Amino acid sequence: MKKNVKEYNNMTTPEGQENAGKILNSLEGSVDEVEKELEGEAEEESAAGFDSAAHLIKNRKTFFAVGLIVIILAAVGLVNTVKFAMNTVNDIANQTAIKEEFAEFIYPMVLIDTPAFDSAENIPASVVVNAAIWRICIYGNTEKYENDGVNMTISEIDVESSAAALFGASVKVVHQTVTSGVVVFEYDQTLKSYIVPVNMDKNTFWPKISQISSVGDTFTLTVEYMTPIMGIGSEESSSIKQMIYTVSRNASAKTVKSVQYVTASSTE
Repeated sequence: MKKNVKEYNNMTTPEGQENAGKILNSLEGSVDEVEKELEGEAEEESAAGFDSAAHLIKNRKTFFAVGLIVIILAAVGLVNTVKFAMNTVNDIANQTAIKEEFAEFIYPMVLIDTPAFDSAENIPASVVVNAAIWRICIYGNTEKYENDGVNMTISEIDVESSAAALFGASVKVVHQTVTSGVVVFEYDQTLKSYIVPVNMDKNTFWPKISQISSVGDTFTLTVEYMTPIMGIGSEESSSIKQMIYTVSRNASAKTVKSVQYVTASSTE
């Protein structure tokens, strides 16, 4: 008790009051420092929070850009896939169309089972006439020719034109009577015409082109010789052999250059 009174008495003295002021000032300084530290931490946290938000916004922009790129690439891929599919379909359609075009062109030669030759100059004369007449009978306007219901008369000029359409303008036509299986195409020198039956069987052979390739205007065709399978009500056919046809084609015409047997090298 005496000690407390003594301390109180000391604080009431001028010296004691001075010491008390120093203590209060010291405490106030400590509080100010703590407040500043707290404010600094708050500012750091606030700054950190601002940086996180900015980083999140930046990430969102990045994700959006990446997503947009992925969508664009997916769209491009889809377009390319569609184009590839369409090109594939077009290629198949074009191949089918050109095969049919050439099959139609060489049909008269396949029908008579043309023997192999390496150039137009070496085609047998009978083959030239035979193929030319068959071409007229298959594709020509036969109604313009005189006929008695059994035979019609085809002028040699038309036969020459038909031969040129198959083998080129330089082909030599030697007019003569020729046979095609059991059918006879009789040449009448007086009339300068051929006596040709009106009704003939055209189903001996027909062409099916299994492969086609080209170098410039020259086309190489692998031709299947198709024939009917004999049987009651049968509509099936089979290939009995293959031949290699070389045909040139330009804007105005096609020309058969050669017919060869299939060899190991020709199928590679």
